[in-house]
Amino acid sequence: MTAPPDSTQSLCPHCLQRVPARRIFEKEAVYLEKSCPAHGDLGRVLLWKNYPKTYLEWSRPGSRPAKETSKRLTDAAKGCPYDCGLCHDHRQDTCTAVLEVTRRCDRNCPVCFASSGEACPDPARSRIARMLQTLLDTSGPCPIQLSGGEPALRDDLPRIVELARKMGLDHVQLNTNGIRFAEDADYASALKDAGVSVLFLQFDGLTDEVYRRLRGAPLLDLKLKAIERCAALKLGVILVPTLTRNVNDDQIGAILQFAKKWIPTVKGVHFQPMTYLGRYPRTPRNQDRILISDVLKAIEDQTGGELRAENMIPSG
Repeated sequence: MTAPPDSTQSLCPHCLQRVPARRIFEKEAVYLEKSCPAHGDLGRVLLWKNYPKTYLEWSRPGSRPAKETSKRLTDAAKGCPYDCGLCHDHRQDTCTAVLEVTRRCDRNCPVCFASSGEACPDPARSRIARMLQTLLDTSGPCPIQLSGGEPALRDDLPRIVELARKMGLDHVQLNTNGIRFAEDADYASALKDAGVSVLFLQFDGLTDEVYRRLRGAPLLDLKLKAIERCAALKLGVILVPTLTRNVNDDQIGAILQFAKKWIPTVKGVHFQPMTYLGRYPRTPRNQDRILISDVLKAIEDQTGGELRAENMIPSG
């Protein structure tokens, strides 16, 4: 296997300028080392722990080229990452499009990286229709995920789902904290009837202490009621835990066992290691990070080998 070049590029976390960087390969791990002309040495950031395969063994060949018919709306003027969007240099098409339908939220989670809770009007359905048409023109009828903020704060969300389905987008996901699903049976039923395909449900653990620390309130009962409501409606759920070191990383196996008990309502678990952006007040230490390799090891250890790390590695 050909090793990737040690040299690469990154961003300075202070001024966001593109700076040179290099990968440092050590026996047990891979680090990214970088410095900025204006802000000096930026230290080493832990990228990977060599479990169950090394960084090089995990690497895959180049991505699939985009279709020749793909339409790009972003010009590559300054280069990655400044030209945000699918520019002509991107080699893949959209697999799932995330559409923010509100910035409002009924929570103020300490770990949220979105600008939720801002006092700004929701986009009108006419604007959302134009956004959906742009997506269809550029990427075709790919899956979409309605997000925010908390999209369930919109009373007209069922109409938005109906609009998307009418326009030919037949897989509509909803990214939600589930609170309104737990508290409003009619609203949940309306979304099911409108054509929601599956809920991506914020579900951080199986104790209220986890929710107090990550969401600022004891929310477990509401999460369970939301799942029960979806089961009654025969609406699928993907559990989405935000994994945080020394908060809920010891519940990974228990969450998987919980998901098993709720099959077929629960279709899967989408673990998301904490991203230290936005409201997070300081640069995280390497020991604060949870890497993909950490999640794989925890899955194997906490399920007693029922699921093994090798089961998660794609073939090829």
